[in-house]
Amino acid sequence: MKGDRHRRVLRLASTPRRGRGEDASAWPYDVDLLVDGDGRWTVGLSEGVGHGSAGCIVGVDEALETRWLAHIVKAQGEWLVPFLRRLRDGGRVTEEELVEEYRSRHGRSPHVRD
Repeated sequence: MKGDRHRRVLRLASTPRRGRGEDASAWPYDVDLLVDGDGRWTVGLSEGVGHGSAGCIVGVDEALETRWLAHIVKAQGEWLVPFLRRLRDGGRVTEEELVEEYRSRHGRSPHVRD
């Protein structure tokens, strides 16, 4: 519904957790894309485990700044950058195309929560 504060959260980039393969990280990085009821996108960035974790939600413009791009790269989310640039430049990105790209890269659907 338009104007609804409801958000869908798509976990689209994440380092493998410890114990899940030889490239697993003891300090995980995650990138979520959030879409609100009006179709506006924001970017959730988090890192760490348990009480040592931290995170924030930033706008698409800020997510493309050097500091946050480094986080996106650590989370293995380089493939998201062209989508973020398109959004920044006023283009349209759909949840469906993000999910399809994720599936083509990972062989499964991303974690999505309402």
